[in-house]
Amino acid sequence: MATTVLDIVRLTPKTNCGQCGYPTCMAFAAAVVTGRAGRGACPHLPEDPSAPEAAGADDPDTALARDLRRRTAGLDLAALAPVVGARYDEEAGTPWLVLPYLGRRIRVGPAGAAADDGRELDPRDQILLHNYLFFCRTGEVEGRWIGLESLPNSISKVTTLRRAAEERLAGAFAGRPGDLAEAASRLGGTVPPACEADLCIEIPVLPRVPLRLQFWDADPEDGFPARVKVLFDGAVDRVLDLESTVFAAERTAEALLDLDPAESAGRRTS
Repeated sequence: MATTVLDIVRLTPKTNCGQCGYPTCMAFAAAVVTGRAGRGACPHLPEDPSAPEAAGADDPDTALARDLRRRTAGLDLAALAPVVGARYDEEAGTPWLVLPYLGRRIRVGPAGAAADDGRELDPRDQILLHNYLFFCRTGEVEGRWIGLESLPNSISKVTTLRRAAEERLAGAFAGRPGDLAEAASRLGGTVPPACEADLCIEIPVLPRVPLRLQFWDADPEDGFPARVKVLFDGAVDRVLDLESTVFAAERTAEALLDLDPAESAGRRTS
């Protein structure tokens, strides 16, 4: 099983100490994977060379992410960069696309996908990012918002979206639209001037994948619970496959829940 850049990076101290002769831990990892450097150049790596390969060996998401990385090697990343809203870069001879993803700067390419902040990416995030490179063939968004049900063959996914994103956000932020707006702002979310709900927020998941959240707060007197509707740009089916579209909304919901000011305050006082 092939070792990836991310496998190596997770074993380094992520301090960019330079003892290996490379300016960053990511540059060193890329050099190891492409055969331009040996693992021994970093004094902090474990002696067992099989350690990174053993992690997640039976995980189907990890296996799929690995397969997508191999397919990415056939893409012209320099030509693709303006289409997907990324910046083309090379580090130690390894090509990367640098782009924002849910408030973080990500580097994605044939060698893997990693965050510049050193945090490891979930294999599912890697799948989403690589699928974005494969499916995105339009450099523009329409600015027209649609529900998932408007897309072909989406009936079963509408339920998944409701459970994984809409119901979770509605339940967590009921009575607290201000906290939802604050959490979304940390992901680059903005409040549009016109809104058909109690609160609308537009969040750039990826450069060509904006989401619009419509939030109706609970009305205890009339017995109405809080409700959230996730809308997608009208060009989303030319940017992502259906599965990745739903996952983009799910990951956005998880990011908002992680950034919930009330939860953050609770963690500080516990």
